[in-house]
Amino acid sequence: MKKISLPRVFSVVAGIAFLLSGFMKLPDVSGFQNLIIQYGFPYLNYLAPLIILLEILLGMALVLGVFQRGTAIASIIVLFFFTVAYTYGYLVNSVEDCGCFGGLVKSSPAITYIRNIVLIAILIIVVCLEKGCFSIVPKWKVVILLSVMIPSVFTAGLSFRINTHHSKSHPFEGKEVSETSLKKYVAEDGKSKLVLFMSYQCQHCWNSIENYKAYIESGFVDTALCYALCSKTLSEYDSTAILFKESYPEVKCQDLFRDSADFIEATPTAFIIEDNKVSKIIIGGVPSPFLLFPRN
Repeated sequence: MKKISLPRVFSVVAGIAFLLSGFMKLPDVSGFQNLIIQYGFPYLNYLAPLIILLEILLGMALVLGVFQRGTAIASIIVLFFFTVAYTYGYLVNSVEDCGCFGGLVKSSPAITYIRNIVLIAILIIVVCLEKGCFSIVPKWKVVILLSVMIPSVFTAGLSFRINTHHSKSHPFEGKEVSETSLKKYVAEDGKSKLVLFMSYQCQHCWNSIENYKAYIESGFVDTALCYALCSKTLSEYDSTAILFKESYPEVKCQDLFRDSADFIEATPTAFIIEDNKVSKIIIGGVPSPFLLFPRN
């Protein structure tokens, strides 16, 4: 019986981590686009499908042992840049959940850093112990690789969105509600409002709900409205929608198709409306009202 080498074991372990990360983000590429925007890299959100496909490709190559040493080197570089990007998002834009495994698995900063350090460490061992970067790849491995990558490419395109707004100042800022697309969702009655657009798959949206409730409970606004952006494929969000409604029965969240609210670049996005005018726009997480409107 052929003995399995340590580099081979570590390569498979790292490969599984890459595959889980890629496959869990694959059904909701637009959600990963939102995360990139929340990190503070709005112009790079178009790279979302390529990043996911790269994770899957590296994962498959590591598991199958295709160019094992060279793939390990490439994976270390990718993990390094992921860690740097997360550090920037965490320190500059207060993004705590890395979103590495999509919106359904939450990772704290400590877990994210420990996981990345461990993966980089075992991949360094693979690089140090493995001999040679290139070798002949058996046809069966090529067939398996292509059978995974080709459907993944098509799946990545299904939920990819072209975002139309990239500047830090939203085009609705300072405008009357009647001059924006918000007029379809907000009554012009002179009351102060918090209008939240979220997604059931977005971990940052779930994290924002307690702060969302605090705006109305503490009297910072007269009314709070919540809209959940959903794809046209109901099966994509059924389970998370049910879980959300069971967890927050007091939050009356109305479902909307994403295409009907194309002015939303990233979820969560919240609009503060005062005197029928959009006074503040919050993208990427709803802060506590006590921080946004400090009281003396």
